[in-house]
Amino acid sequence: MATEGLTIFGKTVFDTLFIDYRIMVIAAIISIILFIVGMYIQLEKWGRGIPEGATKPYGAWGALKMIISKIFEKGIGHALEVLILDVAFQRRTYRRRKLEWFMHILIFWGWIGLLILTIVAAAAEFAGPFLFNQDHTYFVGVWKSLELPNNIFGYMLVLGIIIAIARRLFSTGKDVQARNADIDWILILGLLIVVVTGFYAQALRGDVARNLIEAYPPGLFNNLTVMFHEVFTLLFCVAYLPFSKYFHMITAPLTILVNHGGE
Repeated sequence: MATEGLTIFGKTVFDTLFIDYRIMVIAAIISIILFIVGMYIQLEKWGRGIPEGATKPYGAWGALKMIISKIFEKGIGHALEVLILDVAFQRRTYRRRKLEWFMHILIFWGWIGLLILTIVAAAAEFAGPFLFNQDHTYFVGVWKSLELPNNIFGYMLVLGIIIAIARRLFSTGKDVQARNADIDWILILGLLIVVVTGFYAQALRGDVARNLIEAYPPGLFNNLTVMFHEVFTLLFCVAYLPFSKYFHMITAPLTILVNHGGE
């Protein structure tokens, strides 16, 4: 095998992956760096204006401080209320357009759910050896327990994408502009690629019990489809996010929080 995992302080991690951990780590580092750079660029744009009473622009860090202070201007309780009702459950959109609300909920929670489960799975890679002094079997158990919620969030994302495509294909009136928004199609097709390759990779991996890398049958480890899914998902859903219209998944909630719900 090309790798048997990464040893850290005598503990072995990444020994049950389906692709070489070096490929995954490099892709993850690149994605995180690009995400941070993109976030800084966006904050710098927001901080270019000169506020009333100020003599110079806020700058990136000033913009971040201003956003945080505005969010909690009316207290933590009010901020949590807006976060739950207006961001998580999007009550304002629900009042105006039910189908659009349903589509947004499916895509937003499908993406957030898969992100959370990915973080949980990654944390479990380290939790077994370091916290519970167990071998790879701890992570294998966690991974199996996440299969059902992974499927649920995946199908939510698929249904949301289907609705988004249908709205853009059959939109009329003012909504016809959505049909010609190339960046929308990049977003939708990118998410579709992530989901389709993800389901295929899961089906492929489901043919065998998750085990140590050296126990995998020939062709399973470093399978091109699985590798493509892992790398493309990191680059598209993390690195590309601050540079795309996809970024509205961050800016829209921030705007709502800064405006304390608003209308």
